[in-house]
Amino acid sequence: MLCMRIKFSLVGLLFLLLTQVSCRVKNYPPEVWRITPTSARIGEDITLTGAKFGDSPAVTFGVSGTTVSAAVKSATDQSVIVTVPRMPLGQTLIQLSNSEGASEPLSFTVLQPAPTITAVSPDYGLSGNTITLTGDFLDQLRGIRVGGIPVTVISDSTQKSVKFQIPQNIGRGPSNITLTTSGGQVSSEFLVAGVPEITSFTPRRARPGSEIVIQGRNFTGGVVQIGGVVVDVNVTGIQDEIIRTYVPQTARSGRIVITTYNRLTATSGDSLVIVSPPAVSNISPNEGVRGDKFILTGLNLLDISRVIFGNLEAPFRVLSNTQLEVTVPDVTQSGEFPINVNGVGGSASSAVNFFVAFLPANISFSPDRVKPGDQLTITGQNLNRIREVKIGDQVATIASRTEGSAVRVTVPASATSATVSVTNRAGTATSSRTLTVVQRPVITDFTNRAAVGGRVTIKGDYLKDADVFFTGSTTAAAFDGRNTEEEIWVKVPADADSGPVRVVNPAGTTTTGTAFTVLKPLSGLAFSPDSAKAGGTITITGVNLNTVTSVKFSNGASSTATFRLSGTSLIVTVPADAKNGPICLTNAAGTVCTTKGFVVE
Repeated sequence: MLCMRIKFSLVGLLFLLLTQVSCRVKNYPPEVWRITPTSARIGEDITLTGAKFGDSPAVTFGVSGTTVSAAVKSATDQSVIVTVPRMPLGQTLIQLSNSEGASEPLSFTVLQPAPTITAVSPDYGLSGNTITLTGDFLDQLRGIRVGGIPVTVISDSTQKSVKFQIPQNIGRGPSNITLTTSGGQVSSEFLVAGVPEITSFTPRRARPGSEIVIQGRNFTGGVVQIGGVVVDVNVTGIQDEIIRTYVPQTARSGRIVITTYNRLTATSGDSLVIVSPPAVSNISPNEGVRGDKFILTGLNLLDISRVIFGNLEAPFRVLSNTQLEVTVPDVTQSGEFPINVNGVGGSASSAVNFFVAFLPANISFSPDRVKPGDQLTITGQNLNRIREVKIGDQVATIASRTEGSAVRVTVPASATSATVSVTNRAGTATSSRTLTVVQRPVITDFTNRAAVGGRVTIKGDYLKDADVFFTGSTTAAAFDGRNTEEEIWVKVPADADSGPVRVVNPAGTTTTGTAFTVLKPLSGLAFSPDSAKAGGTITITGVNLNTVTSVKFSNGASSTATFRLSGTSLIVTVPADAKNGPICLTNAAGTVCTTKGFVVE
């Protein structure tokens, strides 16, 4: 009819509008002009382009009677996107329909999608074994490879399943299966191996460390466990039908298990009996005296037949598979002794020695005199493992030791003069002489008057190296010669004042019961007038004039003049025998003369 023959050109559109009233049809079926692309895999999207698709177009694939509906993902009046449905591969027809009718069918090619593998059964095997692959789109098969080797025997290949035989001469171990179809390629993990089987092993009883031979099949790639302990791979030789290895030191009796590639396992029908060697891990206590008992701890001690203490056989009794009670034999000297055990399973030695202590003897010490806090060195015999040192009843801290011959201690603050004792596991020994421990100073006598710089002698006890403090002084007086326990000499310091004297040593302080008098020298002497007649008086000024005991004229050659103290000055009467010259004044610190001479009128 005329309306169907009008082309969609500008002229055609105008003509269509002019003739619309007179040229009406009953239906307006959709038109599909193009399919993009013209071939695609199942599951891929394609686009239909045309006109008059309407609101709800439907798209089918196939020929009449065998069509398959496709899922519409998006649609407009002129474009529809659909997904290629699952259907037979190859050439087919696509048709779009709506409420107004159906389009003319267009040709389309359905392609094979990429294959998928969901299961490999079994997922291990050896050459010649049949393997089944389950998945999808496995037809249109182009080839299968196992570990890169092509498969030649394939049977029962369908879209969902393929069976094949593992090729010959393929290496053992983890591999993969690669399947190729016209739609693509897919791979899956596969293990080229057979289930291991243990047929025998020798010997049936073995010590740790001894060789064992296991026979069977499919051992390649295996790991061996004996009694739950993995053998050392560095000393294990594995062939497909035989394994040579060594029993681990920690293995216990049990079945042999071989696991290949962490997946396939074989277990022996019988257990390997381990004859374990003994082991010694601890001895407690690890010191004592002859006749003492101690506990030896270890492993596999039930069959121990001998305990060797040094080079002597020691009495013992078995307490359990992990403990022995051992008695220290009658050794002839103190010292450390190794412990060895022997039994059916072999021998073992203790990692530490047992120390046998003898009673200390011939105790001596140096120095002979100490003060609290000093170091005291004690010597003697059998000074091993000394536990305690005492000075009298006071415990001294051990500072260092030379095992067996000497020990150094710190004299405690509360120690007094006493004998010295040392104690170890065997007992206590005491020195035959007394250690003198310096006490608080004792003062029996001292020089109670002296001038600054003069010598003061202090007598008593515990005086050696003591500090002497005079009243008014902030520092200890300097030593002036003798420095013994019974007597010390010191100089009177320049800042000393009269008063008690303190004597200090590390043990304490002692103060003199009577005061010390500092004799201070006269100084700064002057007089006025410069001349006078005999019987006249003059005034003398200076320092410490209140201590003056004598005044003489004529440079000290005259008779003693009469004087009196007036304030801080002296009023002196010129004696009859006075002559020209300096005036000399005397006090307990000595005699000092004026620097200028006096003139007698």
